[in-house]
Amino acid sequence: MNDATSTPGLYEALATIAVAARAAYADGSNLRVRSSGIVHAVAMTSWLGGHRMPSPACMVGVSGWDPAAAHPDRGPVTCRRCLKLAPQGPVDEQLELFIVSAPEHASTADA
Repeated sequence: MNDATSTPGLYEALATIAVAARAAYADGSNLRVRSSGIVHAVAMTSWLGGHRMPSPACMVGVSGWDPAAAHPDRGPVTCRRCLKLAPQGPVDEQLELFIVSAPEHASTADA
């Protein structure tokens, strides 16, 4: 078997798998690994051949990089690590960098 003719087929196969996996999570689904009861947030990570694949945001290991091990799940995220990594939402107001306060005891001589 000639490596020159087999390599493009491998890269095309990896690209097809990666595109299908990304499409499965395009609607904002979360991720469940196999039959686990834990639902993870999704992050895109580098996979074989430099392709981007959906994976658990907490970076928990998925045995063997098996793309069929992860399944979309519409349930809420239940993974504690993913929840800790999630953004806490927008801040309603700008926080002050420096707090300027009046002196507690102003002397009458300064007045």
